[in-house]
Amino acid sequence: MTNVLVFRTNINTDERIHRAACRLCLLKGICRWRIDLDDENGRTTQCILRIETESLTEIDVIRLLTAAGLQCEVLN
Repeated sequence: MTNVLVFRTNINTDERIHRAACRLCLLKGICRWRIDLDDENGRTTQCILRIETESLTEIDVIRLLTAAGLQCEVLN
């Protein structure tokens, strides 16, 4: 069963996208991922990371990206 994990991030530049991509490629269990740079929540523009996975948890992703110096928090 595939789960979709959704995060608010600061992955909003080419350098940060590259850094995130390099880290995400290290994780086994990711089926697909994408970053929406212009997601509107009604008040502000957010950078949203969506990951389709069969085995990863939100904590796995948060630890990996924060260790790379990126901000990442679960979007409820």
